[in-house]
Amino acid sequence: MSSSARFKKEDWLGLGAGLLAEEGPAALTVERLTAAARRTKGSFYHHFADRDAFLRALMERWRVQAIDVASARYAQDTSPKAWRKLLREGPFEIDFRFEREVRRLAASEPIVRAMLHEIDQSRIHGLACVLTQMRPDIDDPHAFAAIQYATVVGLQWLIDDPHDPRIAAICRTGNRLFGIDEPDAE
Repeated sequence: MSSSARFKKEDWLGLGAGLLAEEGPAALTVERLTAAARRTKGSFYHHFADRDAFLRALMERWRVQAIDVASARYAQDTSPKAWRKLLREGPFEIDFRFEREVRRLAASEPIVRAMLHEIDQSRIHGLACVLTQMRPDIDDPHAFAAIQYATVVGLQWLIDDPHDPRIAAICRTGNRLFGIDEPDAE
């Protein structure tokens, strides 16, 4: 973006998400954000009353992506085949670095902690709803969903590189373990 172009609210949020993923929670100071944007504090405060308002907006942006956009993908095609594909691929479409850093930020920021809790619970609930439809053999879909989700969250801490050669084997094992392999014939 050229230095003369107006920096919009979404530009600030995109910048913040990128800095959080790359540099961690310490990057989300007004000073660091304005330096990275090459904008004044006045430009920042034009869009956000304070840093807390920025954090709320950043987490709301993530909530829309993590819940609303992801849920819409399941609504587009409700076939078991499509849902299995989403369950297999979805966890590896997540920006692990961003989500890991959100969890670090949540340790010191109540605003972020509350939104993280809401997003985690919504994801688990949504996954349980999908499992209820796909896996009637599961006695407690919510508990099963919590374990499946915890596996994905744990992998965020263990795998930094999206090209890690272990990913393929982890995917195959997880697909078998959670019963979301592609069936032989459909």
